[in-house]
Amino acid sequence: MGFVSHGHLRMLSIMQSITLIRHGYQISWDQQLKVRGSPAYQRLDPALAEIGVQQAELTAVQVKASGGAIQVVSSPFRRCLETADRIAAACDCPVVPDWRVGEVLLSQVLGSPFSPNGSMDPEWESRREGAGKPAHPESDVTLAQRIAKMVAEWKALKPFPQRLVVVSHEIILKELFNAMTGKTVVVDWHPCGMTTLVRDKPMDRHWRLQGLMAGWKHLGAADRVEPTTEIKQSYHPLDSRS
Repeated sequence: MGFVSHGHLRMLSIMQSITLIRHGYQISWDQQLKVRGSPAYQRLDPALAEIGVQQAELTAVQVKASGGAIQVVSSPFRRCLETADRIAAACDCPVVPDWRVGEVLLSQVLGSPFSPNGSMDPEWESRREGAGKPAHPESDVTLAQRIAKMVAEWKALKPFPQRLVVVSHEIILKELFNAMTGKTVVVDWHPCGMTTLVRDKPMDRHWRLQGLMAGWKHLGAADRVEPTTEIKQSYHPLDSRS
């Protein structure tokens, strides 16, 4: 994965800053697509909804106001690339797709079996070029391995980069946070929620949290989370809890 050269670094600070951002609200959350009868990519690789586009634009403004970025690393899924594109445009920097920060390719996570050939939006195929190959079939082992490789690469970067942005999925962002800080996080990561981690020196083993965890206040009225399915428990009529 290529990174911007020292000549393109625009910040005077020597601190390394990596901001983890979840993609915006996706259109499939408001649709009831059937597993049979609709293309797999409409469920597994959806575009941003209109509110998701607003979230991405507001996030781009926030990233730029916070110092910008020299590069945006993005999951190859369309919802992430669409979010990353707006951040990159605001910061005048490139987007680099990378499967190592792609979605967890497990059916229990995706809600449907994944096929590298049939589960991605064909119109966005060219945007996935250079992203490497997906860890498929996925497992807990391959997930841990790809996260570890990504974090190790960031630690070894020379020159010490100032500001990177990563746009990915909730599970991946939490795994990245755990690997980068050595701490486990339990949080509801809103669409376009932001977490900034910093290292003061290249020899620092871990990054530290700067500011809010999965902050979403910059979204204002555009904050919206994915819908949840209400679970109703039925009890026996003679049960005292009925």
